[in-house]
Amino acid sequence: MMMPWMQHCLMAGLLGGAAALLAWGLCAVLRRARAPGWLLCLVWLAVGLRFALPGGVIPVTLPEPRDPELARAAETVTRTVQTLAEPPAPAGEAPVLVLLPTRAPASDHPAWAGVVGAVWLGGAIFLLARAAAGSRRLHRQLRCACRTPDGCYSSPAVQTPFTLGVLRPRIYLPADLDGEARAAVLLHEQTHIRRGDMLTKPLFYGVVCLHWWNPLAWLAFRQFERAMEQACDEAAVRGRTEAQRARYCECLLHFALRTAPPGALAFGQSGARVRILHALRYRAPGRLALGLCVAAAMAAGFVLLAQPSLAQTPETPVLATEPAATALPDTSASSDAPAPGDPAADAPGTADAPVFEPVGGFILPVDYTYISRFYSLVHKGDDLIAPRGTLVLAAAGGQVTQAGYHYSYGNYVVIDHGLDSNGHRWTTLYAHLAAITVREGQAVAQGESIGMVGSTGNSTSNHLHLELQCDDSLVPPQYYLPYSGTLLGKPDADGSLLALLQDPAMLDLAVQKAGAAQLRHTGAFRCPLNSYSTVSQLFGDDPAAPKPHTGLDLAAETGTPVLAAADGVVLAAGYDPDKGYYLLLYHGIGDDGAARTTLYSQLQGQTPLAIGTMVQAGQVLGAVGNSGMSTGPHLHLELWRDGTAMDPAGEIPC
Repeated sequence: MMMPWMQHCLMAGLLGGAAALLAWGLCAVLRRARAPGWLLCLVWLAVGLRFALPGGVIPVTLPEPRDPELARAAETVTRTVQTLAEPPAPAGEAPVLVLLPTRAPASDHPAWAGVVGAVWLGGAIFLLARAAAGSRRLHRQLRCACRTPDGCYSSPAVQTPFTLGVLRPRIYLPADLDGEARAAVLLHEQTHIRRGDMLTKPLFYGVVCLHWWNPLAWLAFRQFERAMEQACDEAAVRGRTEAQRARYCECLLHFALRTAPPGALAFGQSGARVRILHALRYRAPGRLALGLCVAAAMAAGFVLLAQPSLAQTPETPVLATEPAATALPDTSASSDAPAPGDPAADAPGTADAPVFEPVGGFILPVDYTYISRFYSLVHKGDDLIAPRGTLVLAAAGGQVTQAGYHYSYGNYVVIDHGLDSNGHRWTTLYAHLAAITVREGQAVAQGESIGMVGSTGNSTSNHLHLELQCDDSLVPPQYYLPYSGTLLGKPDADGSLLALLQDPAMLDLAVQKAGAAQLRHTGAFRCPLNSYSTVSQLFGDDPAAPKPHTGLDLAAETGTPVLAAADGVVLAAGYDPDKGYYLLLYHGIGDDGAARTTLYSQLQGQTPLAIGTMVQAGQVLGAVGNSGMSTGPHLHLELWRDGTAMDPAGEIPC
């Protein structure tokens, strides 16, 4: 088996290669339609993103095939791909069962995988190091370059026009270049800077270095370079006379015969003949032709960046909301045992079955190393990273209602844990398993092995995807399973906090972890700071910004204690690149029937309070800091009412 990163890169190379072929054909058609160079650049940039992100960027949900023949064909293809990494099930076993090996392999990765990985990384590092060395040599040669009156630089080492630098790009021109030709070439290089080519080209080159073994990656890079130069040529000759275009093309031909410096955007570095012909014949497309070209490029970009997934139908692995099917009866039981198929036999949640309590009723299903993703608006479960082959245990006792394979989940198991004291049915789903060790209808005890960690289905690495459902609603597993400490990773990266804030019913479920049946808000808040210098930013400031300000910023000295604005329970605490260190408090339902939540962010450090901790008004939560996206020490305070951000100044006396 290959290493996870090798699997990821190989998949990226295959999908990127297919995207490169599609883009190559499309660009050939667009050139005949006189599409502008900047449009071709965008198409090839989409190809570069596909090489970098094999999972895609734009989520697309596809319906499952309704034709039985098509469905069987799709299932055959899926299982064929699966067999590349999974051993086939022994003859005579149920199709949904993959037997657990008698012993785990000595190593997840054979020796050849290490050799191939070393060669792969060695090639990428060599190309990057060579480019970096060439750039350093060029910088040393240009130390004595002199600034010219038009803002460019000149040096005896400059033989051809080029632009060098990413953050602070400089244009270098030969001393013998003057007149109209100098103005046209200068416009060409300025167009590079204005369009950000000094950043996009190195990034594209870095992606190609990782896929150095793939000729289609180099094809995409060269075509991107060609389109980039074509776009700048068009800007340089637009509105010029035939004589001026001819002089510009003479410059192209002249400098194409000189050696281009490494690590720079050189004026005559590629495709001089094609560029000269294009510059002489260039005519701007009409509005209709341009609109059609843009529409075609947008459609192609959507296809190139799509992240397809199949929609779930009643036959796909949806967590159970109905009573589980019964297990086969034991023929050795007494004659008064329930008849076969009787739901009262051993279905969880019946009158004779023990009542399941979710608070404290779950154990960790796997010995994980870290949690890569949490429940959010777009990710309906927690991803627990663990080595391939790690045993997956039943988080609680119950009955297996589903055990099989799905396009997205891979090998999966669904367990019905029965009803709690309030009549709510609880169900767990375990996905991306390397192997399944239970059958549908089988009763399992808490801690019993149900499979092994793997990377089947829509997955890029070995992990367990865990989902938790209460009746018809998916809920965050992190509020019921005994994860260590506060949330790990970046719990808000996918919008998990927003998912909580916008679902008051979920808040009440989460508060059960603290042992409180229901939390009530008295309606009284206090200011979370005893002292602050000023209100540096109000609620709703700059509503035209991409992310309007949803809170109140209270400027204070670093280390000023941050206090709880009211009694509540800690729902989340962690670090986010935007919020910095933060803490989320849920205060319960008020007299008006609305749930209230406060968020404290930009804190000085990680709060010592764990999830589920009950706090009182005025209790210290942390200290004022300057973490995350912050320009000075302050407390960012948010107030949410039934999932809607409110102005804290309306209820909190600050």
